Amino acid sequence: MAKIVCAAFIDDGRVLLVRRAAHRKWCANKWDLVGGHVEKGERLDVAVVRECQEEVGLTPRAFDHVATLYEDDDRKKKSPFHVFRVSVWDGGSARLLGHEHSEFAWFAIGNFLEAELALKAYRDVVEPLLQINK
Repeated sequence: MAKIVCAAFIDDGRVLLVRRAAHRKWCANKWDLVGGHVEKGERLDVAVVRECQEEVGLTPRAFDHVATLYEDDDRKKKSPFHVFRVSVWDGGSARLLGHEHSEFAWFAIGNFLEAELALKAYRDVVEPLLQINK
């Protein structure tokens, strides 16, 4: 059972997305929230901070759990995606670290709704966050 944490960085009506690299096994070249697998024994809040630091060099300071999602084919709900809204962070501007992603961008609601997302269910969670934070 894999647990996954996802960070929806929200700033001025925009969300930060990262494009999964072409070599990735799951959802190559699709846009994703920042995040990744929770390590054994690791708390979700610790995992989301670690993943954000590792992937985009940002340290979440104010964040809250907004949803738990599953892929459509995960009928037994074995691999939850825990989505956190991040409203305050340290580290300045995002930058790509490592080789998991090929690019990043801030998406306003229109572009976000048109993006090819790694997990379609992100739309239902992130869209209301963008509406609130315009």
